[in-house]
Amino acid sequence: MKRFFFILMVVLISSCNNSKKAEVENLKVVKKELSPFFDSDKIDHYYLEFSKRGFEHLVGENAQEIEKKKEFSHFFYGNYPDSIPKKSFEKLLLKYKYKKSILSTKQEKEIQNVFSEKDSLQNSGYACIAEYRDIFIFKKKEKTVGIAKICFKCGRFQITGSKIDSNGFGLWSELDRLKNIIRPGKKS
Repeated sequence: MKRFFFILMVVLISSCNNSKKAEVENLKVVKKELSPFFDSDKIDHYYLEFSKRGFEHLVGENAQEIEKKKEFSHFFYGNYPDSIPKKSFEKLLLKYKYKKSILSTKQEKEIQNVFSEKDSLQNSGYACIAEYRDIFIFKKKEKTVGIAKICFKCGRFQITGSKIDSNGFGLWSELDRLKNIIRPGKKS
C-alpha cells in the first residue's frame, strides 16, 4: 500500500510540474510588442522637493498671492493640464520651484517602456489627494506631445496627450519601477 501511495504521489507531482511548464510556454507565445503612449524622441522630468505646507505658509493673503496659490494648486492637486497647453507648461513648473532632472538616454528608454500599452487593467482605489510632485513631459522635435503627472505617494496619475488607451497604467509595480529609474537607490 505504501508503494502504491508513493508511486501515485510521484506521478501527481511530475504531472503538476509539466503543466506549469506548458502554461509558461503558452504565456511566452501570447506576449506581444506593446506600443508607447507617446511618439517622442525626448523626455523631460520635473520634480518638486519642498513640502506643500511650506508653500502654503510662504504665501500671504493679498489678492496676487491668493491667485498664485490657486494657480499652483490647480496643477499640483488638480487635473491641469487636461490637454497639451499652448503656453510653455515647463515655465509654469519652474515658476513654482520644480527642478528639472537630467536623464540619460537609457533612463529615457526605460521610462518610455513604463509608459506603454498594457494587457492588464489597473483597478485599485486611492486613499489620498494626489500631490503631483513628478511630471514627465514627452517631446517630439522639441514640441510637447504628452504629459504624465505622477503621485508616488498614493499611486494617482494623469496622462495627457496619449493616442493609446492608458487605462492599464498605474500598477504599483510600474510606479515602483518608474521611481527606481528616476531615483535609483533611494528608498521611500
